[in-house]
Amino acid sequence: MNRTTKIFLIVICLITFFANIGALPTDIMESRNIITAREMVSDGCWLVPTMNGELRLAKPPLPTWTGGVVELICPGSLAAQRIPAAIMATLWTLFTLLIARRLTRRNDFAVLTVVVMLTLYNMVLMGRSATWDIYCHAFMMGGIYFLIKGLHDANGSSVWGWLVGAGVLMGLSFLSKGPVSFYALLLPFLIALILWWRPASMKGKWLPVSACLLTTVVVGGAYYAWLVGYHMPELQQVAHQESGAWVNHNVRPWYYYWRFFLEGGAWAPFILAALAVPYWRKRLTANSGYLFAAGWMILQLVLLSLMPEKKMRYLLPMSPTVAMSVAFVLLWIIDHTRYGKAARIYVWTILGIFLVAELFLLKPIGALFGNPEAHSIALVKDDKRLKQIPFYHNSSEDLRIELVYEAGRKILPLNLKDSAQVAAKLPCAIVSRLPISEEMPEHVLKSVKTTDIGTFDDNKHPKSNRHYTKAFINHVTLLEPKP
Repeated sequence: MNRTTKIFLIVICLITFFANIGALPTDIMESRNIITAREMVSDGCWLVPTMNGELRLAKPPLPTWTGGVVELICPGSLAAQRIPAAIMATLWTLFTLLIARRLTRRNDFAVLTVVVMLTLYNMVLMGRSATWDIYCHAFMMGGIYFLIKGLHDANGSSVWGWLVGAGVLMGLSFLSKGPVSFYALLLPFLIALILWWRPASMKGKWLPVSACLLTTVVVGGAYYAWLVGYHMPELQQVAHQESGAWVNHNVRPWYYYWRFFLEGGAWAPFILAALAVPYWRKRLTANSGYLFAAGWMILQLVLLSLMPEKKMRYLLPMSPTVAMSVAFVLLWIIDHTRYGKAARIYVWTILGIFLVAELFLLKPIGALFGNPEAHSIALVKDDKRLKQIPFYHNSSEDLRIELVYEAGRKILPLNLKDSAQVAAKLPCAIVSRLPISEEMPEHVLKSVKTTDIGTFDDNKHPKSNRHYTKAFINHVTLLEPKP
């Protein structure tokens, strides 16, 4: 691969994942992760994460540790919190490039794979979000590449380096989001490897493979071994809740992902075309790797469809296999049909549209779909009256976690009907759905001095949008002892 091509790939990765990285608003997943990272720093507790003061053991800690380090360096910066995810997305792209090139020995195929992958909506969105998914899949893709090198290419002592390295990366994947990528990326890869890749000679490799497995367990499990020793009851409760969510939360029929190809946007027709395995099997050469890539993609789709809990964003780990499968189809059209020039123009047009949008249109798009009447509770961070003042909310009401993120501090529950509890917390600020006069009994109100700070609307959508909700409209009131 020549220098110009390398520079080109670096530039499109920088634009795809880093340009205007702070332009889009946060979502609930980002809010949770950043809150946890913020509390790690403010409370000084890095081993037992909390979210709004409550233990948060449901998610593996590696992305949150990264967020904590970022918070130490650049406190309160959303763009800085997103940079590690952008770096991981870039690494995922790099490992996909290396696997694609190893699969076909063709640089043009590898570059085409990257272009398709970087113009998939899910990939772009998650590569710009401070969430966990991108970490686990990036590490796993690196682990898969190291496995390929260790099992198929390396000899002698280098086998140990590749396979132990694979174990480290797969362990880091587990520390990022548990077994998700093992199921959605590694398992279908291993099945495809057995079915459609030439068999690897295992002579002298069983011990390094054992070391790979052991390394994965140690790196991925050491933290949880520590939790078992110190927080076993909480860990059991979390395990029960998470396993219950897999079977009871967002349950969809097995065919829910039938429209998965639509997530490919402009590449949807080519994704459908790539599924025509009997057709392409006759036309693509035996060593092209098409059967492996398409088989890997189809196996991912089948395995994800077997899970009761389904969301379209769970298709994210299919990004590299979809990109490789589409690249095979496109490359055949370019090389063997009279539509080759049109296919090239189509590819570069789609890439150009994405790059222009990421460079110039993200902020206008965000503003177009945003809430013009937004008046965020984030403004309380600049109110001098509320410096060092603890925040609480009515314990009888649910609190949206996004408000905790925007306010930049914990908002803990408080029984507003209990005058003794309220008196013990003064001075404090109360976040409530209704004005404080309608939230607190009269006998409690008489014992405190109230100052209305304001009414805040944290809806990220306009009133005409179905996602607009009163849960994001809240009053903030300062309570102080009466003189």
